[in-house]
Amino acid sequence: MRELPLLTLSFWALAAWSAIDPYDVYDWWLEMATPVAGYAVLAATYRRFRFTPLSYRLMFLEGLLLIVGAHYTHERVPLFDWIAEEFGRSRNDYDRVAHFAVGFLLVVPVRELLAELSPLRARWLWAMSVTVILAWAAFYEIFEWWIAVVAAPEVGVAYLGSQGDPWDAQKDMLLDGIGAVSGLLAFARAHDRQLAGRR
Repeated sequence: MRELPLLTLSFWALAAWSAIDPYDVYDWWLEMATPVAGYAVLAATYRRFRFTPLSYRLMFLEGLLLIVGAHYTHERVPLFDWIAEEFGRSRNDYDRVAHFAVGFLLVVPVRELLAELSPLRARWLWAMSVTVILAWAAFYEIFEWWIAVVAAPEVGVAYLGSQGDPWDAQKDMLLDGIGAVSGLLAFARAHDRQLAGRR
C-alpha cells in the first residue's frame, strides 16, 4: 500500500504535536498508550497480516481522534467547548463523538480480521463484528475504571471523562455499538470490493 508510509509519518507527526505542552502530562501518557500500542501491534504483525487500504485509513483516523483527545483531554477539546457554549450545553461532547468513532472506524478492521481468520460470513460476520466492538467497549470501560482507581484521583477523573454523568459508561458503550452498525452500513460494500480484489 503506497500511502502507508504517509499515514505512518502523519501519525508520528501528530503524536509529536500532542506531546507539546499537553493540558495534563499524566493524562497524556495514559491516553497515548492506546494509539501507540495499536501502532506497535500493527507494525509487529505487518508481515503476517496486512489490512486493506480502507482499514488502514480508518485506523489512522481513530488514532488521530485519540491523539487530539490526549493533548487536550477528552473533556476539554476547544472546538467542542465552543459547540457546548454555542448550544447552551454544559458538557464537552468530544468524548461522546470519540466513542461513536470507535465503532464507526474500527468495525471494518474487526470485520476484516473475522473475514480472513474465521469461517464467519454474511449476517454472522456483521453480527460478530458489532459484538466484538461492544465487547471491546465494555472491556475498555472496565479498564478505564481500573486505571482511574490506580492513578492519582485527579488524573483518574480526567482519564474517565465522565464530566459528572453517572451513566457515562453506559452511554459510551451504546455509542460504540451505534457507531459499529453505522460503520458497516457506510463501508461494507467498499470493504467487500477491496477484500475481493486481493483474493
